[in-house]
Amino acid sequence: MRASFVLAAVSLAAVANADHAITLRNNCAFGVGMTLSNFPNNGAAYTGPPIPDIAAGQSFTLTVPTGWNGRICDHPPNSGCENNCFGGIAFGQAACSMTEWTFDSSNIGGQTDYDISNIQGFSVAQQIIPPSGCSEVTCTSVDCPCNQAYRPNDISGTCGGTGPVDQATRVCASGSYTVVYCP
Repeated sequence: MRASFVLAAVSLAAVANADHAITLRNNCAFGVGMTLSNFPNNGAAYTGPPIPDIAAGQSFTLTVPTGWNGRICDHPPNSGCENNCFGGIAFGQAACSMTEWTFDSSNIGGQTDYDISNIQGFSVAQQIIPPSGCSEVTCTSVDCPCNQAYRPNDISGTCGGTGPVDQATRVCASGSYTVVYCP
């Protein structure tokens, strides 16, 4: 009995400290340019290969390390978002939509928080599909609801002062996620 308990505890610890797969699926009729950023640089760094641009109808799966905190953004031409996903309308450049992630956060019991951010502008419709039992977020236009994505230029995170802070953020068990472009 004791051996079964120890084995179960070791297995649970291994799952809690596992790397995470993020599948990027492009349902758009056009290619989507991709950039991964470790910004704000306060979690485990992704050191794998650069994310390729994803052709229409294609997918790419990357593996991020336990504790990764960063962004994955679309980088249209002239957006400036090829560099840490910074650019877009805040810098007078073309818009770039992004997803933001904090995996295995000790601040939320080892769970993951995730969101869609259009603070740098809206460039492509996106949906985050989390592990089973958690809430999806979907943004298909520049005017998507504040509980689904951060709005362009809204660095307050309050939907222009009309709602609670960070209402676009979701929290879920750490696991594998899918981001769909043009859901």
